[in-house]
Amino acid sequence: MSQLKKLHMTNSLSSLEKLSDITKDLRNINIKLLLSTARKLFMKAEQYRLEGDEEMAYINYMKYFNIIKAIRSKPDYTTHKVQVRESLGDTEANRRIMDSLEMIADSLCERYRQLHKPPSPAAPLNQTETISHSKPQGAASPHATEYARLGVVSCEELYQRISEKSVLVMDCRPSADYERSHLTYFCAFNVPEELITPGMSAGKLQARLSSTAKASWASRSVKESVVLMDWNSKDAQPAANTPIATLLDILKNWDPDVTYRAPIQIVDGGYEYFIMMYPTHCTNPSVQAPKQNNNDMETIDDIEYPSINDISMKEDISPRDFSPRPDINRASKQAALRTYQQAKPIAEIMREQAEFLQRAQQNDEQLNSAAKMWKLLIQRKSPSSNFSESDNQLLYKILQLESQAEDYKIENNRLRNDVERLKTFQTVAPQQVTPKDAEATRRIELGILERQRLDEQNMRERQEREHQLAIAREAKKHYRSPSPPPSPPEESSPQDEVSLSLNKPATNGVHDLDLSIKEILDEKPMFDRATKPTASPRNVERIVSRARDFSPVIGHNVGRGLTGLKNLGNTCYMNSILQCLSNTPQLTEYCLSDKYKNYISRSNKTNGQVIEEVAALIKELWNGQYKCVASRDLRSVVGQYQNIFRGVDQQDSHEFLTILMDWLHSDLQTLDVSRMRETIGAAEQAWLDFTKAKESIILHLFYGQMKSTVKCVTCNKESATYECFSNLSLELPPNANECQLNQCMDMYFSGERIQGWNCPNCKTKRAAIKKLDISKLPPVLVVHLKRFYADTSNTGSYAKKQNFLSFPLQNLEMSPYIARAESRAAKPKTYQLYAVSNHYGTMEGGHYTAFCKSPNYGRWYKFDDQVVSTLDTSNVISSAAYILFYTWLPPDTHARCFDDV
Repeated sequence: MSQLKKLHMTNSLSSLEKLSDITKDLRNINIKLLLSTARKLFMKAEQYRLEGDEEMAYINYMKYFNIIKAIRSKPDYTTHKVQVRESLGDTEANRRIMDSLEMIADSLCERYRQLHKPPSPAAPLNQTETISHSKPQGAASPHATEYARLGVVSCEELYQRISEKSVLVMDCRPSADYERSHLTYFCAFNVPEELITPGMSAGKLQARLSSTAKASWASRSVKESVVLMDWNSKDAQPAANTPIATLLDILKNWDPDVTYRAPIQIVDGGYEYFIMMYPTHCTNPSVQAPKQNNNDMETIDDIEYPSINDISMKEDISPRDFSPRPDINRASKQAALRTYQQAKPIAEIMREQAEFLQRAQQNDEQLNSAAKMWKLLIQRKSPSSNFSESDNQLLYKILQLESQAEDYKIENNRLRNDVERLKTFQTVAPQQVTPKDAEATRRIELGILERQRLDEQNMRERQEREHQLAIAREAKKHYRSPSPPPSPPEESSPQDEVSLSLNKPATNGVHDLDLSIKEILDEKPMFDRATKPTASPRNVERIVSRARDFSPVIGHNVGRGLTGLKNLGNTCYMNSILQCLSNTPQLTEYCLSDKYKNYISRSNKTNGQVIEEVAALIKELWNGQYKCVASRDLRSVVGQYQNIFRGVDQQDSHEFLTILMDWLHSDLQTLDVSRMRETIGAAEQAWLDFTKAKESIILHLFYGQMKSTVKCVTCNKESATYECFSNLSLELPPNANECQLNQCMDMYFSGERIQGWNCPNCKTKRAAIKKLDISKLPPVLVVHLKRFYADTSNTGSYAKKQNFLSFPLQNLEMSPYIARAESRAAKPKTYQLYAVSNHYGTMEGGHYTAFCKSPNYGRWYKFDDQVVSTLDTSNVISSAAYILFYTWLPPDTHARCFDDV
């Protein structure tokens, strides 16, 4: 924005609002004309804002919203709802415009106040001090915009300066808060909030500091930069009369003996933001910022949708929105030309097809080779035979190659759509098509048809393999042989889920074993339960301190964090989730540094055992010496508290993740959070009720909060409830082979009509609209795709949706899905993908893997049980994706901690 222009319209905001009124009667003006007027007003408002004329910008913004209000009050608004959204944007777009208007209003209020404010008295002086001449507060500087930008430093930039030891950090939080948790940086010190008062000079403030702080204070003139930090300030010009604003004024205007090398800056988001991004650089990473008393704002935030028309509805989402096929009008030359302009050049399509066909052919060759080996294997197997580890690996490979073949089928369909656009243009404008282009189009079509033929052949062969496997399962289920004496299982022969039969449809791929195999493979407790003390849960800590059995396999030049996990009998679902968590840098460093030991709870159900086993396993994965290890002890512990994780049946990785998150949070839920219940809003009250005033680093990393708004369609009364979550479970659209993550998000967060809601205002049952929004975004956002569903055509069974979901590897934008209060929070709203839990196969037999971006090496790897291999970024997105792990925390937060020394 340009330099602010002088005030020239009026001398108060109330007078300015009168100039914003629209006196003309708009009832008889059609919506189309009102939309055009609103658009022009918005463009004028934006122009004035960029030119620095806040008064004219305010007037035009207000007129814009008055026009919108008039449009929504018209009787035919509902029928023009889509047209209004296309012309003026959705609710989120208007929310951002409203935020701009609020900022301008705040600025004008302050400028009008300064206009009427009498000159302030001179600040007090020490005998040895002289007044530093500064500009009047209302004067505009030619470099105002540049200095405003320089006035804030991001946490990433501060971390870089700390690493370079070039910055002095003044933490002006209360001394009690500073003692509880502060930066570990040696050039950071506390200027206590209770010592900072308006009217002080730098000399007087220095005299009040402790002897240690005085030494650090004296270095402010020699450091390359000085930054100020409180709990959560994020503006270059913080609110007046706050401690950080007063300290900034003292340093800038009443510190005449020091010349600073660079403008003094404020840490964006304060200590609250920094501690989430760099917890290992703080003495106590589990503290929580005190809740500000802001009841008025909380009351406003509880009203999420002032107008019921602001709610986007599920019914407005057409099934065609999920169709990847282009809607082509062959009868219209003008439409065909527009379609052609959107199409790729024919040379680019040819290049993409050549590369795609080469990859697909390589996949076909590998699949054919593996399928031949599998066919011979099935023919040799007797009903009493079990699958060996090599048999399992062969079937896992086939499942993954089949999944890749399905993805290539979708890619072939995309090429077909591109060619359809070209053919449309060639049909209506043949004179503009060269013979060379026509021949190239024909060849591309032939390639597409040949690929379709191969895809159909692959499908027939896949169905034949599934049929053979089903026969083998059925024979196995009815086969009864004498039970051999139980013996310990060989490490290299884990039981494979695909050799078993489907038993429990409620879990993804739960299978039967005959009794003798269960006796062999079920692990015995590592201690005698008969002698286990029952009086005190503290005794459990002594029991789990036993020597652990990781059964490590030594590797050569294994990178840290690139160790595989052995399959202990259908534990691939567990291995996939553990690798995703292992590649969550903040959690991994918390375990590697042993900081978790300071916060273990021994009074909960799991007695702190789960976090101890997870931390011990992560240490092995990041040892850098092992090709693979076994998670026997962790599996034994989780099996004690949840029977479904104890045996060798395949389970759902999402179910395991959800339960594991709750256990880990419970194991570390020891941080006291002191808040006055009567001074907080509904959202914070619900959060406090969920945590029971005790929090954990797991809560801070993975847990968010959902706001459910129900609005009466009769009286517009709105009611809100709040619920915490550790992951989002999104529906996949029906009858769509291909879809996008944002489409699933739109479906999940759109409004839906409900009947029979007890309206507290109408005092009777009413029709209402229910809408979900995120009221608290977690730093790590976990998204679960609901691929498994009850098959109504086959009673009692479950089926799997094989949709190819396209999801962003970078810049997942969550702003459209958050509540008003969260939209004003300092935390980022844009996420980066760092891990994926995949599921291959069907309910009858499947396999889990993980794709993870290593925080140590900055590249993607595939974790397939004990095998870890590099992964091309282009292969991360696949139809096997089941759980997505996103974060806004920096990926290289702890890279230096992970490097070998």
